[in-house]
Amino acid sequence: MIKPERKPLAAIKPIEPVDETVARILDEQQRKFEEQKLSPAERKLLAERRKKEQERKRKERTKAEAREKNRITTYLPEKLIGQLKTIADSEGVSISQVITFFLFEALERFEKREFSFWSYKYKAESPRYHWNLVHPKDEERMAKIKSQENQKW
Repeated sequence: MIKPERKPLAAIKPIEPVDETVARILDEQQRKFEEQKLSPAERKLLAERRKKEQERKRKERTKAEAREKNRITTYLPEKLIGQLKTIADSEGVSISQVITFFLFEALERFEKREFSFWSYKYKAESPRYHWNLVHPKDEERMAKIKSQENQKW
């Protein structure tokens, strides 16, 4: 009589983890148990692949952290975003590059005193800022400014 081939039992029976930490520990233990079934050469190859993957992730994380200091979040009117996208597409460049170029040009003009913010400033209700700077073509913010001016105090 031929005995059926016995399959090894899992070291840890799968259970529904309560939280992510427990799930990670269970997964790690199961992975280690399954690696024990591999030959030494396969384990070495797997360890090398894992090391390369960790190195790739570390480099990726380092690059992301380096880029973070050059990042700024701003809110722009939808119409302006559309115009910037159109320019970027037509020029074959990124929106970020278009915005950076325009900012350098505007900053140069501002420093030469070719224009001023004074006629575009509105008193702010914010404890953080004294003024709101609103361009006349910014319809969304202009509507908000006009509605605040019409309120009775």
